[in-house]
Amino acid sequence: MINNGIINEMKNCPNSILNKHIHMAQQSKNKLISIYCRNAHLIKLHVENFHLNSDNDYGKFSVIDGDTNVKVTIDKIRPLLKTKESITVFINGPELFEEEDYDKLLKFIRNIKEDKSIKFIFPFNDTSVKKGLVDIFLSDDFFNIYIPIEQNTHSIGYDETCDDEQQLKNILSSEEDIEHLKKYHTSLYLAVSYIYKNLSNDITLEEVAKSAYVSPSHLSYLFRTKLNTKFKKVLFILRLNKAREIITHNPRVTLTNVAIQVGFYDLSHFGKIYRKYEGSNIGDFRDSIRKQS
Repeated sequence: MINNGIINEMKNCPNSILNKHIHMAQQSKNKLISIYCRNAHLIKLHVENFHLNSDNDYGKFSVIDGDTNVKVTIDKIRPLLKTKESITVFINGPELFEEEDYDKLLKFIRNIKEDKSIKFIFPFNDTSVKKGLVDIFLSDDFFNIYIPIEQNTHSIGYDETCDDEQQLKNILSSEEDIEHLKKYHTSLYLAVSYIYKNLSNDITLEEVAKSAYVSPSHLSYLFRTKLNTKFKKVLFILRLNKAREIITHNPRVTLTNVAIQVGFYDLSHFGKIYRKYEGSNIGDFRDSIRKQS
């Protein structure tokens, strides 16, 4: 079904499992299939070959490339929409689009996104977020596929859930680990990334939800169903992780200074939250780091 050149080029990507998830996405009611992968070029090759060579009939398949004439491609798609035949549009290379062409693309998607015969696939990356592609669809329109491409990786995540507190703490332990939230849900990754980058501020659920392109109630739902937790708990875990990181790098720092840097403006409240989640005193942690240095 997929030629050997593609298989060789994607040797670290679990092809059969990816095929399964693309099939599931096509069978779902979701309008947009977001695929996270470190190599977007490989995803384009795989998705295109999957649709063109599959035994299943997924309808027409079209690619809108950032380095081609967008208007010409859109003009080719319009007649297909009139037939009401199923069509999948793969949006490739959002970072390559000229601003004028990208505006045309967004306008085109907004005008046809309610058409039940069309689905969109795009590689999820920072560019697609920053340029507003994600903003067109609410998160419940997403079908999320996560593909780790690292060497010796043989698993793929789709709609996974976090079952215990230690697993949650591990996921939130660093910016690199937060990347793994992409396999739980795109909007969760955007939300937690926003919190992580703004820990010194007074952060509200409403502003975090806005950064993740969802409503506050839907973000709360995602925290509850995907991470088995609440927004406040995620916020506190991230703040405490950052506090320990600051102390580890500078054991002589005052606890008041640490508290302010991670968004606590009351030292007693900072200490209370630390004891609640860690079962020990933040001062004791600092003392232990000082003894090691």
